[in-house]
Amino acid sequence: MPRCFFQKVLFIFATALLLLNSLQEPALAASDEDMQTLGMYYEADDLVVSSTRNPKPLSQAAENITIITAKEIEMMGAHTLVDVLATVPGIQTNERGGLGSFDDLYIQGAKGVHILFMLDGVALNFMATQFTDFSGIPIQNIDRIEIIKGPGSSSWGSALGGVINIVTKSPLEGEKVGGALSFSAGERGTRDSRGELSGAFGPLGYYIYAGNLTSHGFQPNTAVDQNDIYAKLRWELPTQGSLQFTIAYDRGVAGDGDLSVIDIVSRLHRRYFLSTLSFNYLFTDKIDFDLSLRTTYKKTFDIVDDLSGSFKEEIKSHETSDGGSAKLTWRGGMNTLAVGVDYDHLDIDSDPNVASGVKLLSDKYGVFLNDTLAIRDFSITPGFRYDQMRPVGDFFSPSLGIAWNPTDKITLRAYGARGYSLPQLDPSSTQEKVITVQAGVETTYIPWLWLKTTFFWNQLSDVQNFNTGTLDKQRIQGVEVEGKTVPIYNTSLSAGYTFIEGKNRETGEELSPFPRQLVKVGIHYDDQRSLRGALFGRYVCGNSPFSTNAKSSAILLDLNLAKKVFTIHDTSMELFFNAHNLFNGAQDTLDDGFKNARRWVEGGIRFNF
Repeated sequence: MPRCFFQKVLFIFATALLLLNSLQEPALAASDEDMQTLGMYYEADDLVVSSTRNPKPLSQAAENITIITAKEIEMMGAHTLVDVLATVPGIQTNERGGLGSFDDLYIQGAKGVHILFMLDGVALNFMATQFTDFSGIPIQNIDRIEIIKGPGSSSWGSALGGVINIVTKSPLEGEKVGGALSFSAGERGTRDSRGELSGAFGPLGYYIYAGNLTSHGFQPNTAVDQNDIYAKLRWELPTQGSLQFTIAYDRGVAGDGDLSVIDIVSRLHRRYFLSTLSFNYLFTDKIDFDLSLRTTYKKTFDIVDDLSGSFKEEIKSHETSDGGSAKLTWRGGMNTLAVGVDYDHLDIDSDPNVASGVKLLSDKYGVFLNDTLAIRDFSITPGFRYDQMRPVGDFFSPSLGIAWNPTDKITLRAYGARGYSLPQLDPSSTQEKVITVQAGVETTYIPWLWLKTTFFWNQLSDVQNFNTGTLDKQRIQGVEVEGKTVPIYNTSLSAGYTFIEGKNRETGEELSPFPRQLVKVGIHYDDQRSLRGALFGRYVCGNSPFSTNAKSSAILLDLNLAKKVFTIHDTSMELFFNAHNLFNGAQDTLDDGFKNARRWVEGGIRFNF
């Protein structure tokens, strides 16, 4: 039997599809009208912004895009962004042993350092390493997450492997005060406290969030303690336009996992600050202008102790970035055209004693033009971007996508692009490049079932091989299939399967470590009144240099239940229970063999008002 239990994966996926198709019989559960459009599987206002930097319907997007809403996040019982992304087809999270631990991920085989993370349009990646500490990102203030699986360089620049764009909640309209309070407690000293307030006084709206997440950890050296504050103020101008200010602050410490094999223990202390000021003005009903200013500050110090107590070292780094973006959008007839510029001034100072150590003052420029041309049933989306950064050089990123909707039950997509990823800013690193081709179909022709299939082919060049010191050429290709059912008797199913093949184009060797197959399944229940629940399962089949120790045969299951106890006017109280890794399975990380968190349970209470 193959090491990754190939037959087992196929059996799981086949079973999931049989369950999906088995729900075609009970015709009384949904009307024919329900199945007329693809839009029934999304909220009415689910417009994607990330692909062309302008809101547009998903049916016009040529890229493979997933949207996760705040309601779906609440159903997951999630604590951080890691918990949310772990449920998404095509994404493999490398969980290093505990809640809030220093994790990494892949999107369809692309490494986390090649994925652009954004919050309120601001990049969260560390410029020195391109890594993102996404495991510490809270989720209570998230309105939706837009995920582009594949290069997004024609809109955003350095985004070879994809884009994860976090859109935060807006001020509550029509109410002076509203919000939520929640508290949960679980094993190993795990506590999650959250509070949010939102409302509007005339033209001035506000949203405020504060939270604390604490845990002793579920593997050695995975304790976490983090505090987060977020605020947003929006002023609707007397004329057609708005002014918005946001501020986010995170302070935390997290263990770096079980490093006893090299006789050290490492704890990362962090301070992150982000702020934006944006202005939007509508010149006419066809032309609007956006101007945004941003500043970020990231400071980390890694305290490393020898287990014998013979030495203690602090590795410090800080990065600051100040910049802005300007965008002019014209909507006329068949066209939605956006042209703009991005600018950032970078000040990087990381410890010179480590491989990523660098001191750098630099300026980063980008000019972009994206269009959506709607011609009857076709949406054509050409995109162009030019980037320049010292000492990396420049890069031109074109893209072209086509979405065709021959009926209201089907969308056909094709997309081609050239993308890149900024290197780690040290002399041995390089600017990696990719050419991608994608094609897919999204349909509701099968009764009671939404189905989406995407084929992808990525050809990479100038890939730094730190083992051999060479620049490799790679090919990553595969297929992704997703399915969801219509809710029947308040219950719906979801399933996703991703097959990925990665090879060195010159030697033919298989890439390692590499997630070759991913399976995601879910059962969702919501009676729309008082009871809701979800069961999420995930499985990865991959190769790993830690083949003798790393395990990838387990199916990890999470159970989330919530019961609304009472509702009085606009105030409600809900009790919830979450069981993580229900059957205590082992699914070690592919690249370094860290163990995942063992089974643990928690319960809590939530007030909405």
